[in-house]
Amino acid sequence: MELLVYLLLSGLTTGSLYALIALGIVVVNKATAVINFAHGELFMFSGFVAWMLHVQMGVPYLPSLLAAVAFGFLLGAATDLIAFRPLKNANIISLVLATIGIAFMLRGTARVIWGGKGDYLPFPPITSPEPIMIGGIMVIPQQLAVLAGSIVIMVAFAAFFRLTRAGKMMQATADNAKAATLAGIRIDRIYMLSFGTGAAIAGAAAALMAPLTLLYPDMGFSFFIKGFAAAVLGGLTSLPGAVLGGISIGIIESLAGGYLHSSFIEVSAFIVIMFVLVVRPTGLLGSTRFRRV
Repeated sequence: MELLVYLLLSGLTTGSLYALIALGIVVVNKATAVINFAHGELFMFSGFVAWMLHVQMGVPYLPSLLAAVAFGFLLGAATDLIAFRPLKNANIISLVLATIGIAFMLRGTARVIWGGKGDYLPFPPITSPEPIMIGGIMVIPQQLAVLAGSIVIMVAFAAFFRLTRAGKMMQATADNAKAATLAGIRIDRIYMLSFGTGAAIAGAAAALMAPLTLLYPDMGFSFFIKGFAAAVLGGLTSLPGAVLGGISIGIIESLAGGYLHSSFIEVSAFIVIMFVLVVRPTGLLGSTRFRRV
């Protein structure tokens, strides 16, 4: 029983981070109908920014996290200006190649700036590394802190969409861009806001995840794959689906690694996704409208 609870907690922690990455992917896809394949590198770059501020410059953790979020937003907005806006009327292959180009540029820049300091950079824990016992169950305080931080960010993001004018305009543009234009919404600004918001969420996820892992320039792709898988599982057009998909993948990976073998961690979630997509191609909570990806 103790092992099950520990694995579930670990799965919830990593799953909540996958959910944040998936949320960023879904935000961009809902507004623009494309997948930002540079999303993983935006995540990676923001994580390095948080590391540089917190470790090298001695800035406290919370301001470093907020700076990573702000920097992620700027990178996302720049991705819209450089890769999406000039090609928004082009075919989907051109858009995909443009975002992949941005990904390679960011990865190369990270190698130039931080690669010389070692391929893997540790981020100090924000809580005591010593495990604690709660009801006979071993709990790592760092996991609780990351889980709590992820929940706070998800709640703030939901409030932004529901309560702010910008969030409502983003929803309107995602539902029907032509109708939003007729209503006076400047959709080019909304597209930029969507790219920026998606990257800001990735920045928050990176700063939260950094104390649990090592930072390296190639980490973006692997986390993008997990976030993309979560978005597909939940539904590429559904924000709640992104959260559900991320948590599901985190728990599946944790249980598979704990009860089967560690080699199943990387493949178990994708086996489930393949099964779900055969049964329901739009994902668990996705709409049936056609979207180009």
